[in-house]
Amino acid sequence: METREQLIKVIDFWKKNITKKGLQPRSVISRIDFKNREIVDLVGPRRSGKSSTMGLIIQKLKIKDNFLYINFEDPFFIENNNPQIIEDLIDAFKENFNLKLKYLFFDEIQEIKNWEKALRKLRDGENFKIFITGSSSKMLSGEISSLITGRHLSYNIFPLSFSEFLFFKGLKVETLKDVVLNKEKIKKLFSRYLEVGGFPEVVLTGNQSILKNYFYDILQKDIIKRYDVRDKNSLERIAVFSLTNSGKTITVESLKKAYNISFETASAYLDYFKEVFLVFELTQFSYSLKKQDKALKKIYAVDCGLAGSVSFRFSQDLGRILETVVFLELKNRGKEIFYYKNKDGKETDFLIRDKGRNRELIQVCFDLTDPKTAQREIANLSKSMDELNLKKGLILTREEKKTIKLSEGREINILPVYEWMLER
Repeated sequence: METREQLIKVIDFWKKNITKKGLQPRSVISRIDFKNREIVDLVGPRRSGKSSTMGLIIQKLKIKDNFLYINFEDPFFIENNNPQIIEDLIDAFKENFNLKLKYLFFDEIQEIKNWEKALRKLRDGENFKIFITGSSSKMLSGEISSLITGRHLSYNIFPLSFSEFLFFKGLKVETLKDVVLNKEKIKKLFSRYLEVGGFPEVVLTGNQSILKNYFYDILQKDIIKRYDVRDKNSLERIAVFSLTNSGKTITVESLKKAYNISFETASAYLDYFKEVFLVFELTQFSYSLKKQDKALKKIYAVDCGLAGSVSFRFSQDLGRILETVVFLELKNRGKEIFYYKNKDGKETDFLIRDKGRNRELIQVCFDLTDPKTAQREIANLSKSMDELNLKKGLILTREEKKTIKLSEGREINILPVYEWMLER
């Protein structure tokens, strides 16, 4: 009886919490398939807005009383942590709130042991529409795939894109006209975006100091607690190193030597960082899968503000900040991304592929005003275009905008990053 009363209190608390007003819109809502019966999972780093997105879904579907929303980071679930508690919550809701329960919203579901089994049972047994969130990329692979393969639709919830950032700041940009008429304001806000990043609460409050709290929360709650990491000091130092070197190649062997840890430990730490979305990995493109697998991988931070909060060195490197926001925009757009190294050994930052075909090459250069820099960047990009048989290339900069005509009908467009990020 005592547990049942606790369940009622927990259900009531989270039901009131998720229905609060004033939620800012997110672009992912327009991509979600609400009609499909399959489980919808929203996966991304801690504090990226997954809970708010659930609230937006509830508003979008105009649900009133026939939904159950629970955040499993509630202290109640420290002691009550087993798959049966999910069924107990549903029973308590039906008995005390609404018998005609239809929608289930389970936030940070990875906190419940063996949650997959409970979800599969619910998915197969009753007519519920189920939404879940989690802060682990494994939810997109091993943990879900092994038990509910083909029965879920996955959507990433990352920190705000620049377009979303502008909306959070009260500026709605939907057309070229909006860009032209608000250009100076957009440029000013873009500088701010490079500094603070896109975590929603930081954007809304302007309080950058909480970014360090996010960093330590990710380490403590998503890595140390989950994997029982003993050497917390090495973990933190390597995490800072990874964020500091966003846009660079990092090898397990180099981490092993630099931090005097085993190869296995260094490899595990990097895997943890990728799993909890602290960093992303970028592969070098090759037509040979064997060469592609052996090539060095680049690492990109999940957010420039977060990286800058733990590393002064990164916050001063404007070129790599710009490159990182371009990478994150491409991730937000769901693009298949690689970096490319031409036969001269020169790198192009991003190669976009789609359906097995090369589509676009993008180079990021903070400033092209120096003629030598411009000549070098254009020559390298042109060679990569030739090798990949692409007629158009793109250089993204802080300010410059023009088109360079090359031989044989080829051209390179130069655009400010903020304009490219607002293209529709």
